[in-house]
Amino acid sequence: MTAAAAGVWFLALAAARLYAQTPDTTFILGTTDVRRSPSPFVGNGRVGVVIPPLGIGAAPSFMAGLYEEAPGDIPRIVAVPAWNATTLTSGETSLDTSAAAGSIEHYRQTVDMRTATARTTYDWVHGGERTSVSVETFVSRAAPEVAVTRLAVTPRSRGSLRVRFAIAAWPPPHRLPLATAERTRPDWDVWYPGRTIARARSATRESRGARLAMTSTPEGSRTVLEQVSSVRWGADLINPSVTTHAAGDTAMVEITFEARPGRTQTFNQITSMATGADAPGPRGRASTTLDGARALGVPRVVKRNADAWASRWRTDVLIEGDAGLQRVVRSMLFYLLCSADAGTALGIPPMGLSSAGYYGHVFWDSDTWMFPSLLLTHPDVAHSLVAFRARTLGAARENAKANGFAGAMYPWEADGRGVETTPHFAVQNAKSEIHVTGDVAQAQWQYYLATGDSAWLANEGYPVIRATAEFWVSRSTRDSIDGSYHIGNVVSVAEGLIGVTDDAYTNAVARKNLEIAAAASRLLGETADPQWDRIAARLHLPYDSASGFYRTYEGAPDSTLGDVTPLLAYPLAVPMSVRAKRTHIEQAVRKLLTRGGGAMMGSTLLSVGAAELGDRALVDSLLPRSYQDHVKGPFLMLSETPTNDAVDFVTGAGGFLQQVIYGYSGLRLGAKGLDSTFAPLLPSKIRRLTLRNIHVRGKTYDVVVDSTGRRVLPRKDRAH
Repeated sequence: MTAAAAGVWFLALAAARLYAQTPDTTFILGTTDVRRSPSPFVGNGRVGVVIPPLGIGAAPSFMAGLYEEAPGDIPRIVAVPAWNATTLTSGETSLDTSAAAGSIEHYRQTVDMRTATARTTYDWVHGGERTSVSVETFVSRAAPEVAVTRLAVTPRSRGSLRVRFAIAAWPPPHRLPLATAERTRPDWDVWYPGRTIARARSATRESRGARLAMTSTPEGSRTVLEQVSSVRWGADLINPSVTTHAAGDTAMVEITFEARPGRTQTFNQITSMATGADAPGPRGRASTTLDGARALGVPRVVKRNADAWASRWRTDVLIEGDAGLQRVVRSMLFYLLCSADAGTALGIPPMGLSSAGYYGHVFWDSDTWMFPSLLLTHPDVAHSLVAFRARTLGAARENAKANGFAGAMYPWEADGRGVETTPHFAVQNAKSEIHVTGDVAQAQWQYYLATGDSAWLANEGYPVIRATAEFWVSRSTRDSIDGSYHIGNVVSVAEGLIGVTDDAYTNAVARKNLEIAAAASRLLGETADPQWDRIAARLHLPYDSASGFYRTYEGAPDSTLGDVTPLLAYPLAVPMSVRAKRTHIEQAVRKLLTRGGGAMMGSTLLSVGAAELGDRALVDSLLPRSYQDHVKGPFLMLSETPTNDAVDFVTGAGGFLQQVIYGYSGLRLGAKGLDSTFAPLLPSKIRRLTLRNIHVRGKTYDVVVDSTGRRVLPRKDRAH
């Protein structure tokens, strides 16, 4: 056995030992179809990378919070220079560019959610020759700036093979003037990623290896990105010829070697990425991090990543009775964790770190759809989402001032600075889809309810809650006749409704914001603005007294019923009769049945209301409609709508998990932490639901729901 083959065997053996006690196949997503689509992504919450079909070749990779500011365009999350631009060549044929599906045999690609590791194996048949290829890629959860790719090549005949490893910047996109365009055109592809411009690059030989480096800056930004890669190969490589090249947008090393039948050659690439406001900072950090990872060695880097993910998976959502649903539920939590991490003070874009969809901007999706599912499962990760809003409070204050209001007006679309970045063609959303400000405050308060951390509330949460309440005071108007308050000229949650007055959701979340501000003030011993209670009590909600339910907005036609109002009961907890709750859901279901599914976020929370009503038949009918048409391909990527290819829609993942965590369990967050608000209710196909190791106020619990009811069982574990 060669040294390289021994290394492969060592890692395989270590992995087998590590997971010998957890052979749960519902952690594995995989396919044997090389034409599979869409491609999955893996990440650690700070860096995400798309996995190409063959496991190698330049593929998009995104860093949380790294945006460009190109002139005439809107800020965009950038596709960082490809650190995985690897090719394998035999003669004049390159695997990454010329291999058709017919030339790939014995193909298998998997994503192991236990470790966020993608593995691809196959035989490449080329010109009468055959080469077995194995690729592993992961971004370390233990060392957030480190990524690893392992390429093992086993030729079946003699010849010459060439492997190229490179860091390669992406070409400029076809720019669109989204900062000024009044409207879009059907032929416009608006979701292209931003890019970085290479400023320096190097490629140097080392003993049995090479070191590649690239310094780049996002277009229009002073932020510096430094990427450094170490490529290593074994001493048994036969007659290697090594060349390095660094120019333009590329830093690369090519290794040509003599192939021997059955002799495996393994190449390890460790890459470190760091960003900063000036070059010396990130460059030094990236190099130091890389040197530390090299000193550890690939086996220990692999193990530390596995250990870090194992710690995350101590918290899990366990479904008994449907293995397929278990895999789907677990994949949703997995892709959320691939897109968010503790300590970042960043929100999550709708597509996470999987693509440049929605330009990588942060919407209310982060606060209202994804945050609640992370709050009980991974509160340290959830903290990053509320910390993002606290960190960008100054930008929200400036936004309110620019629009003629007091307090803080959070942007409809935010970049990493928290600045309003909505394309001009959707300027009405930037000006008038203001419910996002209340959504931000609601998330801050939920974080306090879940943690009971009054010091955090005083220092971080309350300034946001107070400033957003001040916004609603200035944004509402008083009717001099009856003393009621109204909010006019808004874009509804149902975004086709523009310029309406007293939108049900907007007014309800504004009222909630004002009530939260008053409650937080009392809790902290602060002086509350008396207008908060007064306006909250008199802020008009469009209630239809004759029919006993809320309308979408004041004066809304029947054609809009069900568009918004189910959200009043959950997540906003607006007091209303059981009849009203049922009516709102039934209105929404009728639309779902007649129009078909729209955006996934629209259908995921209906089951929460159905469970609260105790209606198992309704829960059963809503469960498949809330996710099945959105799950795409073998890697269970979520599309925004059933018919589009916008993946991976982690907003939908957050919403779906809420129906499991807060719907089926009957639990809510209240003044004392976790409240048993209503009787639990499982879909018929689920025998038992276990929310394992959830975190509330510094303690951990298992919540078990089955035919005997609900049990909340304290654990000895402490919150991580």
